[in-house]
Amino acid sequence: MEEEGFADVLLNMVLDEIDDLIIIHDSEHTIVWMNRAALKVFNKSADDVIGIKCYRLLGRTTCCVDCNVITMQAPVHCSKPRVIPGSDTEYSCTSIPYFKGGKVQLVVQHLRSIEKP
Repeated sequence: MEEEGFADVLLNMVLDEIDDLIIIHDSEHTIVWMNRAALKVFNKSADDVIGIKCYRLLGRTTCCVDCNVITMQAPVHCSKPRVIPGSDTEYSCTSIPYFKGGKVQLVVQHLRSIEKP
């Protein structure tokens, strides 16, 4: 196995074992990858989500109000919790940009459930 392919497989294996939700999308909000935890919570398969807009998963027709994917320069903690349709669980969300050529190419969304008192 070539080294780059091995690194991709290893990274996917590690991210799939994390209980937090990991969603990766491009600068146009199109989903390119999700970990198993996210697929399970959204009750979707990878084929169902790859290629759709991230905000559609949240039952929205447009970007979230506090989304700043295009202008972000560093990781951003979303100001409002995200709620997954069909669930009453709130998630804190951190968006982490990946740059190439000075522009946002990908965004890693990290969603962690918020414990209720």
